[in-house]
Amino acid sequence: MEDISNFLRSRTGFRLRPSPGLVDFRDYLAGLAFRVFQATQYIRHHSSPQYTPEPDICHEYLGHVPLFCDPEFAQFSQEIGLASLGAPDEWIEKLGNVRFGLTRSITLRVC
Repeated sequence: MEDISNFLRSRTGFRLRPSPGLVDFRDYLAGLAFRVFQATQYIRHHSSPQYTPEPDICHEYLGHVPLFCDPEFAQFSQEIGLASLGAPDEWIEKLGNVRFGLTRSITLRVC
């Protein structure tokens, strides 16, 4: 994790912080405000390699880390995080779900 975090920091200033599992939206977004991505460290069980109910290291490294290497995405993520600081609870889930809307938009343009 340290090597990947160092590479990421050299690209966009983001770094990885080990997380024991799922992080609630407020903590996740607060990390983004400071260019910190909280990443799990465990790997899915070999009996079910296609699915895990919670994000694992494969999900983090293949799904999130490449996006944080892009300067524009990194800046956008930090701005979402900054917007979450001090935000009321009803805004937090909406801010956390912005990434899903972004994914849908990209998917629609590609298709």
